[in-house]
Amino acid sequence: MISKITIAIALLLIHGSDLYSQQTSSDNNPPTFYRFDLDSQTKQESVVLPDQQLPNGNPYAIPIQSEFSVSIADATDSFLAKVDAAIDNIINEVTKDHPQGRALLQQQGLQINLQNLAADSDLFLKQHTPVVEGELSDISNYHLVGVVDLQPLQSEIHQRWNEVLLGKRLVQYSMIASVILIVLFLLRGNQVMRSRNTPRSILIAVNSVILLATFVALGVIAMMLEWV
Repeated sequence: MISKITIAIALLLIHGSDLYSQQTSSDNNPPTFYRFDLDSQTKQESVVLPDQQLPNGNPYAIPIQSEFSVSIADATDSFLAKVDAAIDNIINEVTKDHPQGRALLQQQGLQINLQNLAADSDLFLKQHTPVVEGELSDISNYHLVGVVDLQPLQSEIHQRWNEVLLGKRLVQYSMIASVILIVLFLLRGNQVMRSRNTPRSILIAVNSVILLATFVALGVIAMMLEWV
């Protein structure tokens, strides 16, 4: 009985020693942070801990972090995808969730370069190489973090969207004005032709031509409205 207890205690001590050894190895192998150059996708000098304070009064300075990845390229792609998602949120906010908001803004001249937007920020690459069975793994984990300031882009999006709305209003006003002018022209023309006893066949033909031209003009204006 005593020998069994002794063996159990010994096994517990050995197992506890292994756990302590693994925990100590993990504590002695913390992640390393590097400044990151997005254009070349290379890590620069190491830093103790990245200082990423959000600027006061700027709700569009957005902290973004990539998913963990086993390659720098994948971490970069994940980071840029999240920047793009943040831009979509701003577009939806400005356009009030217009289904074609982004496409209309791009037609109005909005250019979005994710690489340039993110490259202007202070980016940091977190690298961690796990310890497996007491030895460093051959595979490292990468995590890209940074604060991307999208306020200048938000201002441009707001300006471009106002231009989109202005263009639509101008086309709509043109359509209304055109319809009013054509109706007035038809009424006046019919009055003149009736006062001159114009034959009914000619009256019908003239009105038909005018109505056909009206429909064609309205169709062209409607296409312009769609393009704006």
